[in-house]
Amino acid sequence: MRFMTKTLELDLILKRISQYARTDTIKGELDVLEPMTDLAAIDAALLEVADMTRLIARLGVLPLIDDFDIQDLIHAAARERIFTIRELLLIRLFLTMEQDVLNHFREAARQQVDPGVIKNYLEHMANHQPILTYFKQKMDDDGVIPDDATPGLLKIRKDLARLDKQLHEKLQKLLVDHAAFINEPVIVIRNDRFCIPFKETFKNKVKGVVHDMSASRQTVYIEPEATRGITAQIESLKVMEEQEIHTIISLMSHEVHVAHDSLKGNLDCLLALDFISAKARYALEIHASKPQLNHQGNIRLIQARHPLLDAKTVVPIDVELSQDIKTLLITGPNTGGKTVALKTVGLLTLMTQCGIMIPAKEASDIAVFDRVFADIGDEQSIMQSLSTFSSHMTKIVKMLEHLTDNSLVLLDEIGSGTDPNEGVSLAIAMIDAFRKHDIRLMVTTHYSELKSYAYEQDHMATASVAFDKKSLQPLYHLQMGTTGSSHAFLIARRLGLADEIVKQAKTLYRGRQTDLARIMEKLNDDMFKLEQKKKVLYDELDAAKAAKADYLAQRDTLIAEQDKAIDKVRKKEETKWEALKDEVRTMMADLQAKEAIGKPDIAQLKHALRKTPEGEIEPADDEMFKVKDDVFILPYQQPGIIKAVKADTYTVTFGKFTIDFKAHELRRQSPVKPKSVPEKSTSPTGSTPVRTAKLELDLRGYRYEEVAPALEDAIDQALLSGLSTLRVIHGFGSGAVRKAVHDVIKRSSHVKSHRFGGEGEGLNGVTIITFK
Repeated sequence: MRFMTKTLELDLILKRISQYARTDTIKGELDVLEPMTDLAAIDAALLEVADMTRLIARLGVLPLIDDFDIQDLIHAAARERIFTIRELLLIRLFLTMEQDVLNHFREAARQQVDPGVIKNYLEHMANHQPILTYFKQKMDDDGVIPDDATPGLLKIRKDLARLDKQLHEKLQKLLVDHAAFINEPVIVIRNDRFCIPFKETFKNKVKGVVHDMSASRQTVYIEPEATRGITAQIESLKVMEEQEIHTIISLMSHEVHVAHDSLKGNLDCLLALDFISAKARYALEIHASKPQLNHQGNIRLIQARHPLLDAKTVVPIDVELSQDIKTLLITGPNTGGKTVALKTVGLLTLMTQCGIMIPAKEASDIAVFDRVFADIGDEQSIMQSLSTFSSHMTKIVKMLEHLTDNSLVLLDEIGSGTDPNEGVSLAIAMIDAFRKHDIRLMVTTHYSELKSYAYEQDHMATASVAFDKKSLQPLYHLQMGTTGSSHAFLIARRLGLADEIVKQAKTLYRGRQTDLARIMEKLNDDMFKLEQKKKVLYDELDAAKAAKADYLAQRDTLIAEQDKAIDKVRKKEETKWEALKDEVRTMMADLQAKEAIGKPDIAQLKHALRKTPEGEIEPADDEMFKVKDDVFILPYQQPGIIKAVKADTYTVTFGKFTIDFKAHELRRQSPVKPKSVPEKSTSPTGSTPVRTAKLELDLRGYRYEEVAPALEDAIDQALLSGLSTLRVIHGFGSGAVRKAVHDVIKRSSHVKSHRFGGEGEGLNGVTIITFK
């Protein structure tokens, strides 16, 4: 009587959850699961489910197999019983599942998915990998003992194969030798012995044992004496094989005997994970979340849905009960959602106290109650001669007998089923009786007098289920602080009742309706309009908050990237600055060591000051290049000769090329002595480029965007060095680097042709480029 689980349909929820359980043990535990009353235990259970839900959402369900509960086998292991092959196969499957579960959590760690409190179960699990490895050596997946399980078994089976071959060869020879005396040349088995079907008239032509005779008595099945010795050896070896297999099974059983304590511990952990996983998978199905818990009797459900109703059509409701609102009176039309509201509050409370997450917003609050009572629906009993009214009264009487503080009471259509005047009086009296205790009470009614009563009471509030008067359809959501009309006239008209009847009913009703009732009805209409506007504003506020959060997240990301870039530049410049300071200190020390400073010293200082951080010599401000000056071209790392000067642009010839450069791209160098050539030579003017290019370029490990600059530079170097081909190694991989290579080749005017590498050249992981 403490928790009316069946009335609130908790049993149906538990059946749905049990469908996700893998073992009969856990299915049985779920069938009898009772709500808890210890807040810490409830919170711990909910936290486990929440962490498991997050884990499943990221990595999928745990790799548990069906019916993995080997509790009986573990008990047998404690008694050191020798197992059958089928039982050992079940144990092997369990050990394999153990490793799969542990690997599942190792994968979670690799992906940096925190299992939360679930890791407590992993810490208590022993690793039985050595036992599983031993089992795999002694038994295959089908429970067959392999030949190499032991040296003895291997020898026996080799001997069996040899003798079996000898036996069949002997039988085949006998078939040939006695072909005239047999009905057909086949070998048959009778009484587990290989026999030859001789004609009855020739049965004495061969020595042997008769094992059978055909129905017509024309054929006699004889085991030849020549094969009996071989058969006897085979039977002896089979006995030895059975003994060897029994020895292997005994050894495997012993491994289980030794580890039975750790196996039991692992089984308990895996059963607990099965229990949590079943609840977590159901939570994912109904889009549930973990509510906040309290002992103060506060219920605050936000966007709560009844889990047994269609999630696509059910209308979420908001409900609140607290120290200030201990009793909630719900009014409104039939089929408007009053009863669903009661069941939603009651069922979600029971689910929470069972450690089951609920379909409501995470900010929802649920109180932990010692008792939950519910009188919902018409349970008229013909066998017990109880009317609707009597059925309600019987339940309420039992509730009052067992009622204590910290209870939740849900009463549907209180005082109905009898004379309205008497029903109202009884309803008020019963509500007063319940309110003498510190409980939370929810009541639904159609009685107008109860609406007035609710306004006059402390710690009591009203709510109504919304109704659209234009479409004459219930809206199902709950409006706190209002009282709703039954809208009987509107519903009757929608259902087809004649207008004149409805008009007469309205006239009669106005004569009986009090001024207070009319004012309350108008206030409720105004309240409904305000609630609609408030909902629109809340939706806009949520959208604005989401946009703001997105903006702040982007801003934080950009600031972090900016700080990182600034820090990188700062560190780089600080390193350069420290190097410059060290160089200046060295120069000062050298100057201090000299008695006098001459012109060579000054020239050396100028030379040092003109060095760039990369160690190159910058041109002096007063030093300009002239036509025919020998220079070194930094971008191409080649010597050249200046052919023309225009403002700050220098035209330089090197090799086969004549290109414009800026002063900072050139460095003065000593003239390169030209090579001697025949008089009729038509060599181009300028110095010959140094042959520094390589015959191949290895691009493995390069990113897509790094390929083009590297390959273009390699092509330039190859051309300058007079190479006719270039071997480009891009590897196989995803093909991104190869595509980048071929893109450069397509747009290069210096490439004559290209092909993939041949045998010994790297195949499709290499591209050979031929220049024009």
